[in-house]
Amino acid sequence: MNFYKKKNVNIVCFDKDELLKLFETAKKSEIVNELSKQKISFDDLKKNPAEMERVAGILSQKTANDRDEHEIFGVLYVFIDFYEGSEICFELKSDFNPKEDTINSLDDLNRHRADPPDFIVKSTDGLREFELKRYRNALDTDTILKFITEKVQHYGNDLGDMNLLLLLQSDAYDVSKIEFHDLHEKIQNLKFSFEGQILISYNENNKDLVINQVYPDLTTSKIPVVLPSERQA
Repeated sequence: MNFYKKKNVNIVCFDKDELLKLFETAKKSEIVNELSKQKISFDDLKKNPAEMERVAGILSQKTANDRDEHEIFGVLYVFIDFYEGSEICFELKSDFNPKEDTINSLDDLNRHRADPPDFIVKSTDGLREFELKRYRNALDTDTILKFITEKVQHYGNDLGDMNLLLLLQSDAYDVSKIEFHDLHEKIQNLKFSFEGQILISYNENNKDLVINQVYPDLTTSKIPVVLPSERQA
């Protein structure tokens, strides 16, 4: 864990393993309680990867209903692997004093971190700020365009250099009706003037994690999905 200054504001940064440890430590009691409820043991999970996936799905759904935990879950399990070797950072509230205050748990982090941005990625070429929005509406071009427009308007049509990241979580999980090239052109026609990017992230058939940049450029990045049962201990 490291502390830095960003425009006279304190930020705290973790490598992925550090933040993962904080997150998993905080979730252990929840995992134990869920296993007790399901009447299964850790040994059962080790012997049956499918059962592990089922329990992981239950826990991730609970996390999705908590804004603070969802943001950290999203950057850890969905996003940071697109920026290999980077640190995950959070802006801290103005009353945080690095010489007196400590961050030893997930509760500490959530208590001290400011919002926005939801998280920051620190890599060798600088800092990238992200505002993460869950998208649960229809998966078609015009509905997503409306959602993006409303979110940008919420910031007075100026996100500065902050990036808007949409995480698709619609029940109708089929992106085939989204014409990303068309969406990109329609966003360009809105004449946004901020310097950040608009990104759309989704799981493609449980094979790849995909991030499509639709503003200011149109690009696609993919990395393989790594299921919890396949992660290194």
